[in-house]
Amino acid sequence: MITYSSSEQDLALPTEPEELSEILEKHSNSEIKIDLNRESIDLSLLRAASILQANLRIQKSLTPDKNLVQAIEALDEAHTTINLVSERYITWYSQITGSPRMNLEKLLQKQDLPSKLNELKSFINSTQDLVLSLSNYLDSEAPKVFPGLVEILGAQLAVRMVASAGDLSKLARMPSSTIQLLGAEKALFRHMSDGSPPPKHGFLYQHPTIKKSNFKNKGRNSRKLAAKVAIASKLDYFGERNG
Repeated sequence: MITYSSSEQDLALPTEPEELSEILEKHSNSEIKIDLNRESIDLSLLRAASILQANLRIQKSLTPDKNLVQAIEALDEAHTTINLVSERYITWYSQITGSPRMNLEKLLQKQDLPSKLNELKSFINSTQDLVLSLSNYLDSEAPKVFPGLVEILGAQLAVRMVASAGDLSKLARMPSSTIQLLGAEKALFRHMSDGSPPPKHGFLYQHPTIKKSNFKNKGRNSRKLAAKVAIASKLDYFGERNG
């Protein structure tokens, strides 16, 4: 018989994959002792239970903040794509017609375009629709996942800070000094390597309070804002887990 020791008792391992998976997950980080008799153990049962355990862990890791992180990264990539394709669209039209470079919005309104330019135009329009859709998704879903951060930073900046940290749990464990410099890693590295002036802020610069601050107060206001973000992230993460 295959047994495991729990609370100083020897108990028989379940013979169903679902029940065995629960035992393995429950004791995955404990010092449980499982006596596996290789002659009698059903390897297919262990395999099935292990697969169920792995699937459960994957499902637990797919928290709502991970969806928002993917959305903000997709939004950034969509903006980059629009910038690249728009530059090609404008340059191509100017080359074909011999006319000066036009404003993108005016050029998108033109109807009499060569076929390939029409394809680029359609692609730009569809990507702009994607940007709008992703922006609306972030604005509607972010307050449901971390309302405290959104109240302080706004939806998209809040998601960007979470994405920069990795996820909400990592942001909630960061000190405010680290939060202040999220997004300024390259400048911080330059400061450490060649002694250039240290950065005062990273993504927090996008917040209206920091943008409007005069140069002398940007660092101080960034520290204050980072402290608020640190508190809000802890409340959003640990408060929900305990609530």
